[in-house]
Amino acid sequence: MMFTPFRFVGRFWVQVSLLVTMSVGTLVGRVLSQEITANAVTDFASLQKLAAAMALKPYEVPAPKPVPFFDALQYDGHRSIRFREDKALYKGAGDTFRIEFFHPGWMFKKTVQFHDMGLDGKTKPFPFDPGLFNYGDLKLPKDVVYPEGFTGFRVIAPDSLLKRRFEFMVFLGASYFRAVTTELGYGISARGVAINTIGGEPEEFPDFTHFWFQQPTPKDKFFKVLALLNGPSVTGAYEFSTMPGKTTEMFVKGTLHLRKPVKMLGVAPFSSMFWFGENSHPKPLDFRPEVHDSDGLQIEVKNGPSIWRPLDVSKDLRLSIMKVENLKGFGLAERDRDFRNFEDLEAVYHRRPAVWVEPIKGFEKGAVTLVEIPTGEETWDNVVALFQPEKMPATPAEPYDFEYQLSWLEEHLPGTLAKVISTRRGLVMDSDDHLYVIDFAKGALSPQPPADWIPDVDVIINGGEAKVLDKRVMLNPETKGWRAFFKLDIPEKTGLLELTCELKQGDKAISERWMYQWRR
Repeated sequence: MMFTPFRFVGRFWVQVSLLVTMSVGTLVGRVLSQEITANAVTDFASLQKLAAAMALKPYEVPAPKPVPFFDALQYDGHRSIRFREDKALYKGAGDTFRIEFFHPGWMFKKTVQFHDMGLDGKTKPFPFDPGLFNYGDLKLPKDVVYPEGFTGFRVIAPDSLLKRRFEFMVFLGASYFRAVTTELGYGISARGVAINTIGGEPEEFPDFTHFWFQQPTPKDKFFKVLALLNGPSVTGAYEFSTMPGKTTEMFVKGTLHLRKPVKMLGVAPFSSMFWFGENSHPKPLDFRPEVHDSDGLQIEVKNGPSIWRPLDVSKDLRLSIMKVENLKGFGLAERDRDFRNFEDLEAVYHRRPAVWVEPIKGFEKGAVTLVEIPTGEETWDNVVALFQPEKMPATPAEPYDFEYQLSWLEEHLPGTLAKVISTRRGLVMDSDDHLYVIDFAKGALSPQPPADWIPDVDVIINGGEAKVLDKRVMLNPETKGWRAFFKLDIPEKTGLLELTCELKQGDKAISERWMYQWRR
């Protein structure tokens, strides 16, 4: 595995799933009327044909019908519009999954089209109907113009799962989607694809423009939906199969076609928020000790290292590109689950889910990329993680097929290795030397060493000049694991360092490989 840092040049845009300026778009009917229409989509194969045909056509900018009253709504007004629960799609199908829809307004002005793939094998549209919504205290003009579609949807689990209403998945805004578990709330946002997130070109946010729901039955454990992606540079066919639970499992299958070359193609991308943590200096004047949705990037490579890269932000954008072959998995995680480290009763950051991607197809060779953007607040997502395939399609007719299992969960454990628990840093007293303190869990050891045994620690510096002055490990009786220390003498001329730290039993690594980027 090779790690390559470089400084970002160009433009970078980040959006949060529920606060986007480019939300869901509509397709021009003329494009859909080619070889296959939206109503002719009955399975993933027919959707692939539609996406492939669209890729050969020029992109047409959506021209949604203006709805002046709803377009002018502000946050509070839009929030007062509520979907009527008794009108949910599949409400009358028994104890099964059901779907509720979001009304256009405020910053969600573009619309998306929905289709019902019935049990009879026939696909029919699910049109917008104002009777599906309760408009609360809004005073609708007599001549009000209603939208032509919805802006997104949420999925409600069968009531038998938790003996109550349980919303576990939302698609809203561009190609964004989020999920929760039975024990953890919303946090990280996933996307269908990332285009030009890095590389100097303006980032594109293709839209999921059409969805097809497979009508569920009471015996179904998975909810299935098809989605059509469309943007200036790309078209795509997607299939999502999701089962909610303590770990919410999602199987994602996709085929992408590039209308034109792009600087960067990102698969299985995520957006998260990291404002400050235990390793951040200086910290804002905030009553909370830490504020973040995720605190680290986790990577596993077959027959290779298991990596933990703590998140952090500085005054400059931080970009990390980790080239991988035979990727076993990657994801963002919130490992810190102690409320005392957050003290937030409203955001409940200690109960945000982790995400873990397990590749099935299309991840053979490429790079896991992490982008950390400076921020002064917790409102916007400022962390992006994704996989960049080394080989991209050369023509619109060449498909890029991929599949992965996406888990929304408490934690993905690194096998029997000692996992990183926390990262702290500061300056040595009466010195300008830098001190790093890393706590590891105990892990499993084989062969079992003597009772007074202490592991060795391996510290490696790349990317700049610095000197390790001291490194050692001691037992941490509070965590029952290990605490590693090392000091660095960093010359004034050094502006960037890549650090790794690993616990060893002889020549064998017994811990995750801690990786960190230091910037002056």
